[in-house]
Amino acid sequence: MRIVCSERAENRGGFELRDGVTVEPVLRLRGFFPDPYEVPPHQIADTARNLKPLVEWADRIYLHADIFHFRSLVPPAVPIIRSFHDFHYETALVSAFGYGADLTIVPSDYLRRCIQATVGESGLRALEPVEVIPNGIDLDVYRSDGPREPSGAAPGRPGEIVLLHPHRPDPRKGIEQALHVVQALRKRQPRRPVRLLVPRHVDAPSDAGVAAYYADVERRAREMEVADSIEFHPWFGEQGMPPLYRFSDVTLCLGSFIESFGLTVYESLACGTPVVAARVGALREAPDFADLHRVEYGDIAAATDAVIEAGRGMRDPEGARKLLERRYSLGAMGSAYVDAIEGANASGTGGGVSSTAGAAPYRLAPWCHVAGTRIYNDYAYRHLEMPELGRALSSRREPGWALSTLVEQGVSHAELEEALTTGVLIRSESALV
Repeated sequence: MRIVCSERAENRGGFELRDGVTVEPVLRLRGFFPDPYEVPPHQIADTARNLKPLVEWADRIYLHADIFHFRSLVPPAVPIIRSFHDFHYETALVSAFGYGADLTIVPSDYLRRCIQATVGESGLRALEPVEVIPNGIDLDVYRSDGPREPSGAAPGRPGEIVLLHPHRPDPRKGIEQALHVVQALRKRQPRRPVRLLVPRHVDAPSDAGVAAYYADVERRAREMEVADSIEFHPWFGEQGMPPLYRFSDVTLCLGSFIESFGLTVYESLACGTPVVAARVGALREAPDFADLHRVEYGDIAAATDAVIEAGRGMRDPEGARKLLERRYSLGAMGSAYVDAIEGANASGTGGGVSSTAGAAPYRLAPWCHVAGTRIYNDYAYRHLEMPELGRALSSRREPGWALSTLVEQGVSHAELEEALTTGVLIRSESALV
């Protein structure tokens, strides 16, 4: 096995992982997401020359989070296995629509259905098999027993509630919603101390954009009069995160970011800390852990209620641990990846399921869900007011709908047009009316 990565100043000459596996930094790309190819063009040419002997050596090629624009170098008989871990950044979208593979691996059924409903129905290319392999976590590291005092944290105070926002610096990850929950808790329970722990990303000292994000968080906390509840902590690595989870009473995942899996939820539960999460992306479809409390995005009152309930402690820690060990361990993930990679065969076409043209019924897109009179759209990052459509879709469970049937159910042409334009309703070749 040979592993290649982007070249950076700190890894020139290569480096070794455990078990003697060497990583070769032969890609003369930026090494930074999301625009790795924004480099002088001679470096792209150098990369192609560096890659050619490697891809000719290989029996099969695995592309992690595929943004590989050197497909023409790969011999036709060599299977390409790739994975996607998001479906909203430009890099993933261009690769998914523009390039085939012999097998695509995704971490959730949500992501699989999003790809099938778009790439598979686009007519651009045949869609290869898409296999779901959930992300795994190291359950020897993420566990409920162990040190509970994270480095640098002030000791706990009697009666306080400690909330954790362990996310990278992206406003869509829900920091604004977390601040509103802190504000609501302080108003409801004025005598109860509230602490919100926020790890500060490692790039904060060197990246002006990241520094500006945290400055904005501090400004908003002052405006909302909750600044004394916010505590910034270092960006802990894998070994440092479990004590932070264990120290906290509740982990918050309240943002609108389109999670394709939601690793934070599983890490927190493994450490014995309940989670309050918005029904967004794959988090809508995560298993029904007793200690995963889901609320509608933006519903601060419901989120506050859920935090108070979750703050009473884990209701079923043993059940959570058993499910994690069975389905979300590193071992289970690794074995599934090995089986998928070893079992892949070059098809020569990049897939075998193609879209068909013609009239088709419509269905609710996999990136949407009905919430009363509103429909949440992951790609709009908000709820859309569609009371007529919401009532029609909730009244009968159908795999697909003719537009005329929805009109008969009381949905106006204007609301149908909005649903089609915003991607709430999508064509479904396989649905039945």
